[in-house]
Order: sequence, then structure tokens, then C-alpha cells
Amino acid sequence: MVALASLSSLCLCGSARRRSASAPTSISCCVLATPSGRGSHESRIPRRRFRRTEGATKSMEDSVKRKMEQFYEGVDGPPLRVLPIGGLGEIGMNCMLVGNYDRYILIDAGVMFPDYDEFGVQKIIPDTTFIKKWSHKIEAVIITHGHEDHIGALPWVIPALDSTTPIFASSFTMELIKKRLKEFGIFLSSRLKSFRVRNRFQAGPFEVEPIRVTHSIPDCCGLVLRCGDGTIFHTGDWKIDESPVDGRIFDREALEELSKEGVTLMMSDSTNILSPGRSTSESVVASSLLRHVSEAKGRRVITTQFASNIHRIGSIKAAADLTGRRLVFVGMSLRTYLEAAFRDGKAPLDPSTLVKAEDMDAYDPKSLLVVTTGSQAEPRAALNLASYGGSHALKLSKEDVLLYSAKVIPGNESRVMKMLNRLTDLGPKIVMGKDAGLHTSGHAYHDELEEVLQIVKPQHFLPVHGELLFLKEHELLGRSTGIKHTTVIKNGEMLGVSHLRNRKVLSNGFVSLGKQDFKLMYSDGDKAFGTSTDLCIDERFRIASDGIIFVSMEIFRPKPASPQSGLKGKFKITTRCLWLDNGRLLDALYKAAHAALSSCPLNCPLSHMERMVSEILRKMVRKYSGKRPDVIVVASENTTVGFSEEVINRHMSLVDYEKTRPENPEREAEGMKRQVFDISCQ
Repeated sequence: MVALASLSSLCLCGSARRRSASAPTSISCCVLATPSGRGSHESRIPRRRFRRTEGATKSMEDSVKRKMEQFYEGVDGPPLRVLPIGGLGEIGMNCMLVGNYDRYILIDAGVMFPDYDEFGVQKIIPDTTFIKKWSHKIEAVIITHGHEDHIGALPWVIPALDSTTPIFASSFTMELIKKRLKEFGIFLSSRLKSFRVRNRFQAGPFEVEPIRVTHSIPDCCGLVLRCGDGTIFHTGDWKIDESPVDGRIFDREALEELSKEGVTLMMSDSTNILSPGRSTSESVVASSLLRHVSEAKGRRVITTQFASNIHRIGSIKAAADLTGRRLVFVGMSLRTYLEAAFRDGKAPLDPSTLVKAEDMDAYDPKSLLVVTTGSQAEPRAALNLASYGGSHALKLSKEDVLLYSAKVIPGNESRVMKMLNRLTDLGPKIVMGKDAGLHTSGHAYHDELEEVLQIVKPQHFLPVHGELLFLKEHELLGRSTGIKHTTVIKNGEMLGVSHLRNRKVLSNGFVSLGKQDFKLMYSDGDKAFGTSTDLCIDERFRIASDGIIFVSMEIFRPKPASPQSGLKGKFKITTRCLWLDNGRLLDALYKAAHAALSSCPLNCPLSHMERMVSEILRKMVRKYSGKRPDVIVVASENTTVGFSEEVINRHMSLVDYEKTRPENPEREAEGMKRQVFDISCQ
């Protein structure tokens, strides 16, 4: 009954949905958004603290017969279902299950990049253990576009799926996917299927129609998902560019047709909801690039931007041609995206026409336009290495002009500013900022988001792709346009949407179908992969913050008829990431370790000695410097050699103990024992 009470408490209206008398009893609740905009739980769950919560059951009988299911399953209940695995309440790791009853497709499989406290981690991946558990329900994967936060997790997600599950993507995106899967040794051409915009295809329970939207990478698509129980529109990442450099405009006509057809549920990108007005066209950036390159006569020009922005590379190529400069690419990711675009026929230039980075010295610097990676100060990127003077290919001087044609991603501000400071010290002129006109976002601003909501007029609206603040603001915008049913959810919260084919019939709104805290999975280089516990993520941060002490001790027990009155030992103490106060703390550690050992009973096991020494040293450091280091103690017993004063003197001289040895060692030892007792009793 407690579990049922906790489930019913999820209902914001305080009542359970009515069920048909012939249908089995089920637990579900209405989560219609209120005028205040509250449609989701407000509790904030720490990022790596995984606590499983109970979800909804099929029926009371099921809860008795078997373990309770986390999520509503079966043919009862709302037919359209949405379960975000990643991408809500955060930027990155976009991954969402969309289903018709128990048949699902997976939209996108992206990665998220680590925070400052996740040492050694390269990528964060959605919960592949859950995807594997539900692999029999996932009938297809559809990718909206080729950015890392949408395709980067595929090498881990694909092995978790059934071996025949198809992967759908546009032709350019598919080129990127192929290269990635080949690198991981899991490429299988029969599973990869390319699509074209406005060409419908079947994927699992849905008839899917890709719709062209404009973004900062070619071939970005929104997805229309049709089935007998309604129509879902997922926008993908988008903006409305009225004059894109590749001429492929945002497909308003398709949205107008979709509006006439009726949309049961719309999910839309929320990234720039807080940015007023409309985003700038990429063609405006192209004009600014040409102006700045033209003004840099007699100087070498270096540009940095996101490697995936093929449109921007086309604008740089046009500026180079009009000013008589040769292009040089410095950075592997630039070539990766350009070669994929070239294979797909969307590249603005032939990669073979580029000047090789190693041949730059053979050309007049004034005749070159260098394109480089590293706009976000990535540790191994070319521009960041050049700021340290550590790049073999790129050496900066006072004669250079650097055009920063990118946006600093939130969270990267500190390291980017440090890189720019180092670059400034090297002397090049740096051109950046809003007034320079060198960058525009690939995500819609407030007025564009409002326009599309007014065109589509969905019956239900669910903001996606953004921090929780962005989702809340986008929900309020949807409500202001007249959409009655809006809500905000987090990763792991499953929603159902009721059937609606007639616009004159009011929808029953969203229904909560369960909740679970998914595990974040971490990639630590090429091989290591697992949860934060598997990869000791918290322990890495703790050691970096508080340090670590390793103690090796050789124990000498007194032999029969020996004058030795207690346990003695030889210690070797090693520390890392710990302030030693010019050796004073290390001396204190040795004294405390000896005193802790001598306070142990003669016949106590080695494990007790290790625990005692560990606890005393940890408490002593906390009292000394306020740190809480990890203390690892390894004890071994010497049963063949007797303990003598000569042995201990020889050992202690290694740590300069003789210099601080007291005049009355017996009194000192008794004082240390009392101190150990006092610390252990705290």
C-alpha cells in the first residue's frame, strides 16, 4: 500500500484516471500542466547519485506475481509514449525512446562531455544497460543529424541493441556514422539505411517523414512520426535561416501541411529560448569573414570554428578565393567532417586542394588562410597546443590575425579565456565578439521558436534539448501560444499521450507512466567503459582534492622470553597530492603510525593493525590540515628476524627522524599513545 500511495502522489490533480471495467486495474495519473507552468517534479537529483525509485505497475495482480515493472507496459493505457534517456535538463547526450504502446524507436544516441570534476573521462554515454534490457522493444534507431551530442554514443548503443536493429540517417550523417563504426570494428552495412527529406519510410511502429530544417551542419532533419494513434513531430536541432549559404531553406511548407493534418505531440529544441529576437543568418557571417580577411592585408589569417560547421568552411573558402589566399587545415576533425561531406557531394571544396600543414613553411605566410581546431581550448586541439608553443604545425607570431569564429560553450569559459590570454601573449591580433559578426548559433531564438509553435499548433507540447531552466521557459512560451497541454520532464520520466484524431475533441493530457534514475556511463579512453563506480570517478576527485597516503609496514611481534614489551614495526610512508608542510606533516605521520601500532594488542591480526593505523593517520591529517585523504595501509609480518633498536634507528634515519628525536623518547612515546587514544575517541 505504501508503494501505491507513493505512485498516486505523482498525480498533480489528485485523482487517478478512470479505467474501463473490463480492463485490469492500473496505476497511472494525470500530469496536466497547471497555469503556473508546473508539469514536472521539482526535486533535484545529484548527478552521480543513483537511487532507484519504484515506477508504475501493470496491475495489482502483476505486483503480486512478479517483480514490479519500472514503466507502464502492454496494450492498455495511452498509446503514444515518450521516455528520454538523455538530453533533458542538460546540454548533450540526446537520446529518446518514442513508442506506440510497447513498440519503440530510439531517436539519436549522443554523448555529453565531462565536467571539471570528472578526471580522465572523455565522454559520458546514456544508460546502455537499460537500452540492452529493452532491446527487444526497440525496433529502429533514427538519427536527426551528425553532431557528437546526437551520434557520439552509437559505438556503445549499437552493441546493446538486437543485431538486426536498423539505423536510419541522412546521407551525410551516415558517412560520419560509418567512419565511427569502422573505428570501433562494429561496421555492418546491412544495418545502415539512408533517407532523404520528404521521403517516407517505415521504422518500427511509425511511418517516418524527415523534414528539412536549417542548422550548423548539413542534412539536419526534423522527424514526423505517424501511426494509427496519432502524429508526433520531433524538431531535432534547428533554426530558421532565411538565406542559408547552401541554399537549402527551412521547410515551412511541410510544417503548414503538418498543421492541417493535426499533430498530437510536438517536441522542440529549447537551447536558445532565452535569446530574444531571431538568430543571424549564416550568410551574414560569410560577409563578415570576407570583410575581416580582406582587412588583414600583408598578414597571415588564422580562423577557428567548430569542425562540423561545413557551411562556415564554405564561407572561409569563398573568402580565401576572393582574397587570393590558399587554405590550410590544421586539425584532424576538420578533415574528418570535410571528407565525409566530400564523399556525400556536400563539400564546398576538394580536400586534395588544401595545402598540407607540414608544407606551410614553403609558402608566403601572407598568402595563407589557416583553419584550425581548438575554439573550446580542448587539451589536444591545434590552437590550444599553439598557445603553449607546443604545436609542430602551427606557430603564432605578432604578424598573424586570429578570427575567433565560434561561441564559447557554457562551462568552457575559464579554459578558453586562459588559452586566449596565452595567445595574446604571443602577439597575434585576435578578432572576436558579437560586434565582429564572426559567429551565429545553429539553434532558434525566441521569436523563431514562437513562430513554429504557431505554425504547427500541436495539441500537446514537450520542450526538449536544454537545461531545466530552458525547458521551463519554453513550456511557458508554448502555453502563451494557446497550447493547452504542456509539461516539462527530466531524463527517466516516462509520459503517455492519449489518442486524438479530431481537433474538436479535447485531449486527456499527459499521463505519467513511471520514473527511474538512469545510470550515466563513462568512457575513459579507448577501452575503459562503465558506471562512475566502475571507473572510480568520485574516488579520482577525492584523491585529487584531499590526497592519498600509502603506508607499508613490517611488523615485529615479541618472541617468548624477549624483553620487547609491545608491537614494533618499520614504516615507509608515501604521499601524493598532499601538503607536507616542509616535511613536518610527514614526520608527524611516522610518529603517529608508530604510536598507533604500539597501542594495538600483541596478538591482534594484521587487518586490525592496518585499520587502526589508517584511521589514526586520516584523523591526524584532518586535524592538521583539514583534508580527508585516502589512507592505504599494507602490513606484513616478519617472523624470522628479531626486532632491535639498531633496526629501528637505521629505518628512522631514512626520514630524518634522528634530527628531531626527543631527549626522553619514553615520555614522547607515552604522550603520542595518549594523543592516539584521544583522536580515536573523537
